Parts: sequence; structure tokens; C-alpha cells
Amino acid sequence: MTITIKPEQAELIAEAIRAGLIESLEGALDIGVDTLRVRLKASAPPMDDDEWLRKFRAWAHSHSANTPLLSDEAISRESIYGDRGL
Repeated sequence: MTITIKPEQAELIAEAIRAGLIESLEGALDIGVDTLRVRLKASAPPMDDDEWLRKFRAWAHSHSANTPLLSDEAISRESIYGDRGL
């Protein structure tokens, strides 16, 4: 594939190379492709309620259920605020 760039695009890419933001024209193309990927993902149709709930539950169940609970002392007002909350 041949890509023709406009003079102002070439100047901007050259400036980005001089500034150390990218190393080559391919770097600019990589950034453009990444930007398009993000935009396409953002423009995807929203999930319906059932799919959102399914994904949420899968996320929730992906966490460990073996986390130890905090003691009453650890969550007491005095333990959290000490002398500051009185």
C-alpha cells in the first residue's frame, strides 16, 4: 500500500521526530492506528442490560472470596479517626 501524505503532515511528523516523540514515519502511523482503535472501541454500540449484568457478575466473581474480614477494632471509629474526629 502506498500512502501519500500532505506537506503539512510531513512537517508535523518531522517536528515530532526532532522533538523525540517518535522515531520515524512508522511511529506516527502506529500512533494513528492506536488512536483509531480507541475511537472504534468508544463508538461500539452500548451493551444491553443483560450483557452488562453478565460481564459485571463475571468481573465480581473473578475476585478472591478468601479475603479476611476486618476485626471490629480495625473498623471502630477510634481506630479510624483517633483523636481527630472528636
